[in-house]
Amino acid sequence: MRLHSKTSWIALAACAALAPSALAQTDDPGRDIIVVTGSATPVEYEKLGQTLTVINSDLIEDQGYSYVPDALRQVPGVAVSQAGGPGALAQVRTRGSEGNHTLVLLDGIDISSPDQGETDFSTLLSGDLERLEVLRGPQSGLYGSNALAGVVNLISRRDIDGHYVGVSTEAGSFGTFQLQGNAGFGNGDDYAAIGFHAVTSEGYDVSPDTAAQGVPAVGLGGKADDKEGNSVAAAYLRGGKAINDMFRVDGLIRYLNKDSNLDGQAYNDPIPGQTYDDGTESHHKQLLAGASATLSLLDGKWITTGSASYLDEERRSAFTNFPFLLPGQIPTAADLDDPALPSGADATRTKFTLQSTYEFGAPGFVNYVTGFVENKKETYNDPFTTRDESRELTGIGGQYRGEFAEQFYVFATVRHDDNDAFDDADTYSVAGSWVISGTGTRPHASYGTGVTNPTFFEQFGFSPASFTGNPDLVPEESEGWDIGIEQTLFNGLAIVDLTYFEATLENEIYTTYGPAPDYFSTPANRTTKSDRSGWEASFSVHPTDDIDILGSYTNLEATEVANTELRRPEQQGAIDASWRVGGGPLKLNLGVTYNGEMLDTDFATFMPTSIDPYTLVRVGASWQVNDTIELYGRVENVTDEEYQEVLGFKGAPQAFYMGIRFREEKAR
Repeated sequence: MRLHSKTSWIALAACAALAPSALAQTDDPGRDIIVVTGSATPVEYEKLGQTLTVINSDLIEDQGYSYVPDALRQVPGVAVSQAGGPGALAQVRTRGSEGNHTLVLLDGIDISSPDQGETDFSTLLSGDLERLEVLRGPQSGLYGSNALAGVVNLISRRDIDGHYVGVSTEAGSFGTFQLQGNAGFGNGDDYAAIGFHAVTSEGYDVSPDTAAQGVPAVGLGGKADDKEGNSVAAAYLRGGKAINDMFRVDGLIRYLNKDSNLDGQAYNDPIPGQTYDDGTESHHKQLLAGASATLSLLDGKWITTGSASYLDEERRSAFTNFPFLLPGQIPTAADLDDPALPSGADATRTKFTLQSTYEFGAPGFVNYVTGFVENKKETYNDPFTTRDESRELTGIGGQYRGEFAEQFYVFATVRHDDNDAFDDADTYSVAGSWVISGTGTRPHASYGTGVTNPTFFEQFGFSPASFTGNPDLVPEESEGWDIGIEQTLFNGLAIVDLTYFEATLENEIYTTYGPAPDYFSTPANRTTKSDRSGWEASFSVHPTDDIDILGSYTNLEATEVANTELRRPEQQGAIDASWRVGGGPLKLNLGVTYNGEMLDTDFATFMPTSIDPYTLVRVGASWQVNDTIELYGRVENVTDEEYQEVLGFKGAPQAFYMGIRFREEKAR
């Protein structure tokens, strides 16, 4: 990232301060890359003690990662599970955590569902992202609730010195079509950008079963041409302006809409635990707006940012009553076609943050002290009942960052959250990085605590009435640490990092189920601890200017009450490679994703059942016709492997895609 002036640093600080921020491992051999996650202010990646992976836009584009969760499958320590096709719920589990233990930010703003407490990653498209920053380990000291296991920060392009415009379109298997467009201009300090990204697909039948105890509309072939289609679109506008050398403003607005067709899953006879073709559907809308104002004094040594954000979300789902029929009853075609059971929520989050950082010291001994305070209010309304709730949180904290002898870097963060609806929380973290001069060796380590607050659903319940909330829940708590070593080899042509981690979870919120046929359920806090440990390995190799090879491997042990946690593979790995042949117009791409054996719940018995390991291979190629036009194509799941990420929901079969990109970019 090229920085143009002091004001560009202020712009980065504004981005980071929209919500306090994370840290340390990258696919870029250049150690001077600036990151905004893990630290209260932007910082060079090598100075971070926490573990951070950066996925840049080139990798996302080369591999055809239209959806953010597809890119996250390549990150060490991150497990992705999706219940079927692209429109189905996609969850991310960081280092063996739960799906709501990873905080998701867009340019520093929390975009998780205010009522569910987590982000459905199937709503996240990659259009016009400059990079993803993925931080692992407990980070609530800086970010508060939901950063119990890590942070995913989606970073948009802001460093614009000139103008750019781009349009791309793609079509392929399952009637898939996508269109993307963006444009921006700026002078290095001031900028404005606009864009959209839309994907639609007819989908495929995600039910793996062909028949089940005489039920006529179950699984593949059970219902003619049954497919689980999906459409998702996002549009945004963002900009920033330096009023003068000391003061600037930044802002963004984004609108998201997703509509999906899904398959149901039965919990009773005659097909307990199996998926079936029906009229289940879901709809998701989200409006996000954020703004910040940054004041820089004392020649940039004292930077203060005030920010505000607002998120408004509407979710609706409708499914058949088949899962709740009495045992032995066989649904009619009308039962399966008519989604008679609605659910959903309207929820909002309003947040105000004030953060101030003061830099002092001398060359070789530089200190940064940051104080921050935030106020967050969330509201929840169930449109199908009279349920209408709200809650408020006030957080205050600080961070110290020190740089010593241009090789030792330390962080210490502390935070107190005052919650009006449940117990208060105190969290903290410490981290260190040692860049050993002249060796290419960098040991790093961190220790921290994290919390995740109960969700509105968990506290108060929702439609259908088979779920009863628990207002006495307390926040989940975790503490964890990691230690690793990064080694740069061959004058920067390769980087290898190996990190070991451990974490313990207390007060885990889980769901208890009653007996058949109703299976009434309610959440509770566990009285036992859950343990996670393992190691992550990653490497990046750039043997020539035309070849890039990235890889990762994770070995995980995650247990609770003597059982292995669900949907967390013990082993997983990935490789992404690209080769611009002879430096010419042809570029070849290869991607491999391995997901080891894991457990999931069989809803016929409510017992853990093994899911087989799988390996997915994708290949692609692109041809740069001229400076502005590029043709490309790819094949996903080359070997047409049959696999499941969630028990009972079939993964995508072999697929082919082709597209064209137009882009023009000129420097000022």
